[in-house]
Amino acid sequence: MPLLYTARLQDRWRSAPEEGEPQTIHPNKEQLSRRHAIIPDQPSENQETSSQGCCSSDNVIIVPHVQISPNESHLFNRAISSGGGLLADSNKITSIDLQRATIASQAFYAEASEPQKNRSPWILKRLYEWSGRAKRREIIKHVQAALETSKDHEIEDDELEKLLPVSFEEMFMGDETTTIPSSKHKYLQAVWELFHTELVFLYRQLFVLRDVYKEPLKRCQVEGCLLLVEPDLLFGNLDQLCRISRTFCQSFLSLLSTVDKENWDCTQLVVDLFERFSKGPSTISAYQAYCINYKATMEYLGSIRQKEERFTEFERICLADERCFRLQLEDLLIAPLQRITRLPILLREIHKRSEEEESKGKVEKVIDTMTESLRSIDDSVQWLHNFERLQQLQTQVVWPNISDLEPKSYVPDFLRVALSRQFCENLLAHPRRKLIHEGPLELVENGRTVDMYAFLFNDMFVLTKTKKCASKLKVKGVPIGKSEHYIVQRQPVPLDSCVFCDADSNDQATPMSLKFAFVIIHLTRYYQVVGIYTLQAADKADKELWIEKFQESIENYESIQLKDMLKCTPLFSSLSLRRCSSSRLMSKSESNSPQLPKEKEKEKEEKKECCSSSTCNNQAPP
Repeated sequence: MPLLYTARLQDRWRSAPEEGEPQTIHPNKEQLSRRHAIIPDQPSENQETSSQGCCSSDNVIIVPHVQISPNESHLFNRAISSGGGLLADSNKITSIDLQRATIASQAFYAEASEPQKNRSPWILKRLYEWSGRAKRREIIKHVQAALETSKDHEIEDDELEKLLPVSFEEMFMGDETTTIPSSKHKYLQAVWELFHTELVFLYRQLFVLRDVYKEPLKRCQVEGCLLLVEPDLLFGNLDQLCRISRTFCQSFLSLLSTVDKENWDCTQLVVDLFERFSKGPSTISAYQAYCINYKATMEYLGSIRQKEERFTEFERICLADERCFRLQLEDLLIAPLQRITRLPILLREIHKRSEEEESKGKVEKVIDTMTESLRSIDDSVQWLHNFERLQQLQTQVVWPNISDLEPKSYVPDFLRVALSRQFCENLLAHPRRKLIHEGPLELVENGRTVDMYAFLFNDMFVLTKTKKCASKLKVKGVPIGKSEHYIVQRQPVPLDSCVFCDADSNDQATPMSLKFAFVIIHLTRYYQVVGIYTLQAADKADKELWIEKFQESIENYESIQLKDMLKCTPLFSSLSLRRCSSSRLMSKSESNSPQLPKEKEKEKEEKKECCSSSTCNNQAPP
């Protein structure tokens, strides 16, 4: 039932609170503005007042049924009294005012009954944002200070930088009044482009990479910022490339004075320039080291961008520098690879514009030398990528043990532990092994096809089945997902012990038609057939690619590789010792019989081969 509060408002306001009654709380005017409904607008003169009696029907406030606790009783006094003077004149309160007061009191109680909420989590978010902004301001300050101090460098050469806007006419003529024949314009322009492109590469790419990115990064690390970044892993041998390029430009200027200005023949200049450039293994090896490390550099750059958030801010500030010409870090890091591959193109242009055959012959030799150097760099890069792939495959290829391959075979107890794993688990990652081709194939067996994944190496062919397993690798504590493993299904087929056949057949008599198929027959050293694999490719192009790679691999599988494999076995070493000792005995016993010079040379070559046996191609590294 509702609670009835009957009181004389005027007497209650003026009298002091009794014992045990909570003291009335007087709200401020701001609080009262929400409850203006209970404030009478203006007193009405027609209303009757009654100062007698203990109660009246006009001063009764009906409050809805609410569960009241002792600690909340003062809220009702606050709602009824509502401050000094508001309801002091109780005789002038109308029914409309009472209704407004009732509605206001309901809203007040509903507001007061809501539980007090805790502090919002946005406070922590703002604190994190403030700390991030402070760190960002700090890194901006350090980077900008480092960029200002990195403009001057100890090996800067102002004389070379002044030649950037110089044309080929100004460079070759100088201050003299001699003119260049029109027939020599394109020739001299090709020679000038060789120098000018190197100059642009030096000042617009190498020096920018060094002065705008590398040196400011080191200065920021001195101040305690970006300590997780390794400059040597990110920039490699950049300083060495800067010295080489600068020496190339200075050598060109020093040789320019030797050019005969009557014939305008620069062939000797080009020959001498590249003799200095390629003198010793330092120049080519420097570019070779940079090209080999380029892939690892880009992978490290991607990882450091994910781990270090402030590094992206560092890149943004460096990119805004006027020396960058809006070139991003990736554009500058790939510049040495583009430069070393462009040199033969520039030399071919000089060779094309040369008129005399003798000059063309000299320039052609320089082109061959540079092409050979580039081939060695390319081979080194391919070898590294191949070896990285082999190391990856070594962790993914699973070799079943003898119990899985031959369930009926009996293994003695003392050999169970030793034969629980295959000895060839570390076979793949060998420096002399090369992965020629890989891809999915279908193995035809028992009248049906089974999905396989094949690997063709330079010495063997391996058939596997793919299986996805949970990866143990984690990035920031989160597993990266499932990784593929390759279960070896058949014995590896050596390329020197197999026969490759084309097996396309559309004969209706056969139980199934073979499309885009080929057959590999595995033979032993005694020409016994121990395995036959009928494989189907996805389409005709895929089949032709497999056939081409097989033929290429078999042709490149030389007999000396097999000889190296045999030299690694102890049987061959014992046989070679017996052969050497028997040859000595034969020479003693047959000392009187003359030997042909050719036979002696063959014997010497065989002895040299025995003594200088190299590592086997099929033998795993120790």
